[in-house]
Amino acid sequence: MKLTSVAQLGLFISAAILIWLAVFSLSYHAFILEVPIKITNLKSGWAVAEDLTTVQATIRAKNMAYYQLKTAKSLEAIIDLDFVQGLGNYNVKPQLTLGVSDVWLIGYTPEIITINIVPAVAVTVPVLIDPQGFPANGYALEDTTVSPSEVTIIGPADLVNTLQQAYVVVDISNKQNSYSAKGNPEVRDTAGRSLSNIKFNPAEVNVSVTIVKGEMFKTVGLVPAFAGSLPAGYWIAEVTFDPPAVTLRSSVKRLEAINSVTTTRIDLTGKTTDFSDQVGIEVPAGVSLVGEKLVNVNVKIGSSPFNRKLVLVPHGVNVTPGFKVVSMSPATVNVNLAGPAEDLNKADRNTVVLDLDLREATSGDNVVKLTAEMFRVPEKLSVISFDPPTLQVTLTKTN
Repeated sequence: MKLTSVAQLGLFISAAILIWLAVFSLSYHAFILEVPIKITNLKSGWAVAEDLTTVQATIRAKNMAYYQLKTAKSLEAIIDLDFVQGLGNYNVKPQLTLGVSDVWLIGYTPEIITINIVPAVAVTVPVLIDPQGFPANGYALEDTTVSPSEVTIIGPADLVNTLQQAYVVVDISNKQNSYSAKGNPEVRDTAGRSLSNIKFNPAEVNVSVTIVKGEMFKTVGLVPAFAGSLPAGYWIAEVTFDPPAVTLRSSVKRLEAINSVTTTRIDLTGKTTDFSDQVGIEVPAGVSLVGEKLVNVNVKIGSSPFNRKLVLVPHGVNVTPGFKVVSMSPATVNVNLAGPAEDLNKADRNTVVLDLDLREATSGDNVVKLTAEMFRVPEKLSVISFDPPTLQVTLTKTN
């Protein structure tokens, strides 16, 4: 059957569309971007309580456009609060601005953000410079200064009262010459993302960067940093690193005062035996680390050779008025004590007491968790461990 000219044209257009779609799908790819949130038009004296940082946007673009978009300063998720008339909760929809051609926005999450408008407070904090990147080969960052050296941060009290400093980012990538520039202060969450619900006074600071020709390498030792604490009766006997030292690269001036660097935190919580881990290095601003970014750490745990186990009968304390203890199960608790031998020999049920805190217990059966603080022990003794960790306590109303 011979096709009419109209049918032939339709087939041609359909084929052209399919070819275009195929080319489009091959040339364009889907990417996910973290788009920084920017709050605008919030009235003076108010603040957003939530720690807003970014929204996650899905875009379709060519590779080149994607990389342009990642570095574009125009990439923002605007939350315009001009409509807000008072304190309280509001649902807002961010408006994304991409600012780069050849990019299609597929969607973003969250589409609606619930915010709480609260009174703002102000605190003055120092400004630290955060250099990004490294100077050109053969050059080094020698010094940075910021003016003013302090800024006032304005935001919700629950956040502002916990902040110790603000940062201003300085890009020194491939720089060969000293320069001055303007910078915008920022504060960050625990993941290092810039928070959007903080204002600054002044909103802009002056930064001076000194780049010098020539660089220096220096090998320095490692100082461990710890998080948490060991149980009573245990201590850190030795900490060793592999490699035992690291090499730093920077200017002579910056390195001459550095004789050691600190590790990221080593968690000691609940540790009672030797253990190994990997930790990072806290490198000072403007200094680069040569070689591996992680080092192995070996921690040896010591414990007192003098310890003693006692069996105690718990005494209920802080019982809610109008209630009494009917039963405790089990009826006794084993406690392991550490300390000088002479003091351990004197320890007995008269000097070591378990005050079981029942302030949260109510009528009927209660599971009460024991803590080391519930044991009263002589000054030179400490609680290493106890068993069981919980007791079942039954309360009833008094007549």
